[in-house]
Amino acid sequence: MKRASLWTWKQKATRLLLGATARQGYLAAADQALISLTNFLATVIVARFATPTDLGVYAVGFSALTFVRNTMEGLIIQPLNVFGAAMREEEFAQYASSTAVIQLVFAGLTAIFSAVGGRLLISTGNDVAGPALFTLWFVLSFWQMQEFLRRLLYTRRSVFSALLNTLVGSLARLGLLLWWGSNAALSGVRGLEAIGWGAAVALLAGLWANRRVWRYRGLTPWLAWQRNWNFGRWMMGSTMANWISVEFYPVLTAGMVSFAAAGAYRAIQNLVAPIHSLLRATDTFLTPRAAQHFQQEGTTGLQSLLRLIYLSNGLPVLALLSIAALFPRQILHLLYGETYTAFSQGVILMVIFYVLWFAYWPLQTVLKASRHSKPIFIANLAAIGLMFTLGLIAIRLWGVYGTIAGQILNALAINLILWTAWRRLSLV
Repeated sequence: MKRASLWTWKQKATRLLLGATARQGYLAAADQALISLTNFLATVIVARFATPTDLGVYAVGFSALTFVRNTMEGLIIQPLNVFGAAMREEEFAQYASSTAVIQLVFAGLTAIFSAVGGRLLISTGNDVAGPALFTLWFVLSFWQMQEFLRRLLYTRRSVFSALLNTLVGSLARLGLLLWWGSNAALSGVRGLEAIGWGAAVALLAGLWANRRVWRYRGLTPWLAWQRNWNFGRWMMGSTMANWISVEFYPVLTAGMVSFAAAGAYRAIQNLVAPIHSLLRATDTFLTPRAAQHFQQEGTTGLQSLLRLIYLSNGLPVLALLSIAALFPRQILHLLYGETYTAFSQGVILMVIFYVLWFAYWPLQTVLKASRHSKPIFIANLAAIGLMFTLGLIAIRLWGVYGTIAGQILNALAINLILWTAWRRLSLV
């Protein structure tokens, strides 16, 4: 009996660590690690070859792209993940092709808004934010479609193809940055342009990798929009609110203090940025699978999945944060020279914020999978209220440190609301 039990346990462990799902998970982690590494190196290159103000321009522009991505997540990507995971091949092809039309329209509208807004700012004499906003029309046109195609590969469980797509775009982007940097031609705006060129190259590869998905007849983008909106309106609200409650802080810092201060914030955040790769890999890879778990096993299946996420992610997250907390000044000097070492105390605050961020991030995955996205929206709405009250006061009083302190307060509020919502859901 004991031998049989031991054999069963070994089989389960083997499937967990070496099974098909595990292998896909390792590829997803590698993909997100590559994205994080690319963003990390891009920030280091801009910080090394450009001024703190340029780094601030790059940081604010990158935050704007994050806002658009979060909107895409709610209206397009997450519905595609949740609904598409359970569809048969032909039904999925029709739905994905119709959703691609929606993505094209959204990309066009955001590009037009960026171009017009940038021109208006330039005409008023704003020679810092104006050129950056105008440049985003090019980035938004290509980057959104490339990201849509990459995430489509995840829904089809072609994670290796998604990894290759990321690699192509990353090499093109970093190559451009190094070329401009070595020729003393790198600026914050050029840093944003490199994202667009990398996405343009990867877009071609993504179209080819998804070539069997496309359907050109019988498309129903309006029906796809209705389906996405019914599910995704709370998701869009929550992702937009999440951006405002977290990513809008550096934008406020640029406006209330200076773009150089926003650059300092970005330099500090970059030390712990690799955590993004792990958490976004978890969300990207597990959301469609968690949705299937919920359909088959209900909340019980999600509870087991949530424990697994915290156990598997906790060790690397805490290890990275511990290193950053122990050697903040040394790491800042290693990456950027003396330019940002005066802000080493901010690293400790950033570590606290990321611990709290990790505490609630996996909860969002299981709540989305169970189609309970409303608490996420409410939590981030509460955080926005804190940001525009206590957060503004903190920035005014303490500058960059106040920015991070405000984010810590927001993360505390989000944790309280999401854990309360999850407890209620798990007791049903």
